[in-house]
Amino acid sequence: MVEITDLIKLGMNKNEAKTYISLIKFRKADAHQIIQDTKFHKNIVYDNLEKLIDKGLVTFILEGNKRIFQLTSANALIDNIEEEQKELGRQKKKAIEISKEIEKSLKLIPQKQEAMIYRGVKGIKSFYNETLKGKDFVTFGGPQKSIDLMGETFWYNYDIKRAEKKIKARLIFNYSIKHHGAKIKNKFTEVKYFNKEFEPNTETHIQDDKVGVIVWGDEPILFLIQDKSVAESYKKYFENMWKQAKS
Repeated sequence: MVEITDLIKLGMNKNEAKTYISLIKFRKADAHQIIQDTKFHKNIVYDNLEKLIDKGLVTFILEGNKRIFQLTSANALIDNIEEEQKELGRQKKKAIEISKEIEKSLKLIPQKQEAMIYRGVKGIKSFYNETLKGKDFVTFGGPQKSIDLMGETFWYNYDIKRAEKKIKARLIFNYSIKHHGAKIKNKFTEVKYFNKEFEPNTETHIQDDKVGVIVWGDEPILFLIQDKSVAESYKKYFENMWKQAKS
């Protein structure tokens, strides 16, 4: 039996899914039958029928003055997904073209001291993907929250990509994630730890002329400063902590 959640996973909203399932049940039905079955207001039913028609999943015939709706075919769902994938491919290609143009434009702009803010998990992931374009870096801080929010899979994949690019890292983690640090140590990654009593919920990433400070709250936020002198100052601070940190 087809479930609403199954159809939502294929890209339908909840109302579209319920309307679609109603048509599966009736095979053919007018709007009144679907309204009675779904308990939706008539405007919601008509609106979602139109959406399903636009997606090529539903069609209708006229019997007298009445529209009779029915599913187009069992394969329509597959066709719809394949078309969406093609469209995503076109969008990705266009996004790559635009991003290259943006990158060219940014290179023409003289670098000044800058501060940027990244908000949310997607924002933090975007920042870390950018770090793979840089050189070796150092980081201090790293609470359990950073793993809970981003997921261990993200961090493992990130470290694999970093190793492939031969970017070395020295990391000072909170003691609470020692289990994670032990798993990622390799010739490109040195890991030390703060004392058990010191558990900051912030993380500071220093790479090239950039300093990123992440506050790991329920919605993480990252403050990025791009300034050579600031980065050098933070690197000196890191070196002092590195001497005191525990292996």
